[in-house]
Amino acid sequence: ALKPLFKLQEHLSHVPRENELLIEHIETKDGFHLFVYPFEGRLVHEAMAALLAYRISKIIPISFSIAMNDYGFELLSDQPIPLDDSNVYELFTEDNLFDEINRAVNSSEMARRKFRDISVIGGLIFQGMPGEKIKARHLQSSASLLFNVFSEYEPGNLLLRQAFNEVMDQQMDEPRLRNMLQRIQQSKIIIEFPKQLTPFCFPIKVDSMRETLSSEKLEDRILRMQAQLKKER
Repeated sequence: ALKPLFKLQEHLSHVPRENELLIEHIETKDGFHLFVYPFEGRLVHEAMAALLAYRISKIIPISFSIAMNDYGFELLSDQPIPLDDSNVYELFTEDNLFDEINRAVNSSEMARRKFRDISVIGGLIFQGMPGEKIKARHLQSSASLLFNVFSEYEPGNLLLRQAFNEVMDQQMDEPRLRNMLQRIQQSKIIIEFPKQLTPFCFPIKVDSMRETLSSEKLEDRILRMQAQLKKER
């Protein structure tokens, strides 16, 4: 069942070998996508995505949205992402890892998402009456507003600090992240520029759309994406 997908992946992009890291640059109407496939698990990928986004933002002023699964992660921007053969190994270095992890958490969505969970538990955000759950994106919007207010006017807020602390303790697994970066330094990095979404990136893209689309719109979008992939088979 998987053989046709691997064949299509090889046709559109590349299937990485054991000693390779695959990176895909893809441009769609949504913007400029960077997909990276370390195959290290969701939590490590979220940490690596935040770290990579921070490092790229030091090259040029740029904003990202981040998505990930167990196989890889995505950075999405409204402008071209400056990662190529000239700087890719430098962007995946373990140098200054601890300091840059801390800075990455402060500048990423990780603490913002964790704050949503904490603010719901703490009673800051109303989830709706029983049987009338508020949609996840509305909860995220409310939490994001509170996060911004506390960050600017009350940076010592206990719930805000708790969000940062939990991200560092639970999600930023520095030893595992360091091991992954060391492995990447010894690997051959393959950078591809597919003309469309590939089988590898498809599940990551679907996961990222769950945050912004209703279930009905999401289903329609997935069907269109699947139809496009089938045309290439």
